Amino acid sequence: MRHTLFVLHKYTGLITGLLLVVIGLSGSLLVFHDGLDEILNPQLMTTGDTPLPLNDIIERAEAEMGRRALRIEPAQDPGSPHTLRFFAPPGEPGPIQVSVSPYSGEILAVRTWGDYAMTWIYSLHYTLLSGHTGEIVVGVMGLCLLGFCLTGLYLWWPTGRRKGKWRRNLTIKRDGGAYRLHFDLHQVTGIYLLPVLLAVAFSGVTLVFPDQVAALVRTVLPMDERPFPPSRLPDDPDTPSISPQASLDMARTVFPDATLTRLNLPRNETGSYWLAFNRAGEPWQDYGASGIWVDQYSGEILAIWDAPEVAAGSQFMTWQFPLHNGDALGLPGRILVLVSGLTPLLFFITGTYMWWQKRQLRLQAQRRKQARRPTP
Repeated sequence: MRHTLFVLHKYTGLITGLLLVVIGLSGSLLVFHDGLDEILNPQLMTTGDTPLPLNDIIERAEAEMGRRALRIEPAQDPGSPHTLRFFAPPGEPGPIQVSVSPYSGEILAVRTWGDYAMTWIYSLHYTLLSGHTGEIVVGVMGLCLLGFCLTGLYLWWPTGRRKGKWRRNLTIKRDGGAYRLHFDLHQVTGIYLLPVLLAVAFSGVTLVFPDQVAALVRTVLPMDERPFPPSRLPDDPDTPSISPQASLDMARTVFPDATLTRLNLPRNETGSYWLAFNRAGEPWQDYGASGIWVDQYSGEILAIWDAPEVAAGSQFMTWQFPLHNGDALGLPGRILVLVSGLTPLLFFITGTYMWWQKRQLRLQAQRRKQARRPTP
């Protein structure tokens, strides 16, 4: 069994290693994607004293684009812009994003999702720039990473009664030669970061295959079904829609102290407002897992999804994304995830080096054996 798992671990790593390196490095860059985007695009930063009402921000962006917005993501940090999303014209890689100053209402940037650096990296990480097929490949790579973690743990586990074996397997010997250094870096880094790698790998698989993972979770833990409010038309066809700010005011009666992270506008005459909030007790720091649906005509609360109060299985699923990007543990968690994204490169370099050295030794042994054979 040990030999079989070793061969599987080695050759699967050699075959899939480069793809995991690309996914890992791109994931490390995405840990601080908002901050990096603002560094790369300083024109997005803005200053002011008093923020404008959301209604004014949405109206100015819609006037600039000449059509209705899909949603607004309010600025979460001082100086950051509000971001509005619009449907993309045919042939574009993603939706149009409009950045607006919260203070002056100035249009700071109009960009296509997937065309600028950080969203291009996101697409590379999530789909390998290959659409749905690439997304499935990324999910399979997550399963491979889970396999590497488990087989690596089995192969690392000290066996026998030899004294000091645990200590040897947990330390890097710097004066043991190049091969020993690569071997120690490979196994010691893997074992210390094993919990992080397992969490990142499993959460990544969950994000790509949510229905399949949810079906497995449902066999162990209870899950709540997310609400889908019915489409509704007013009794009087001349009834106007309430404003986005009015929908927010209504939602505030349910979550008065929560932070608004996203406001989805009605897509059509029968749609509703959907507002995402970050509530105390959520695993998210920069995103909202709780939601409220508000009727666009009457302002009635149609449904509530209170993330900290849902069933255990639903909470387990909610935790996967913030575990994947480290948000669940704040800055320390993000740093751990950033470091874990660099490890596939380390594993691929050290693993390839060890394989190549052993291969060269085998070839040299074969040449010596052939040289010793008598000439016919």
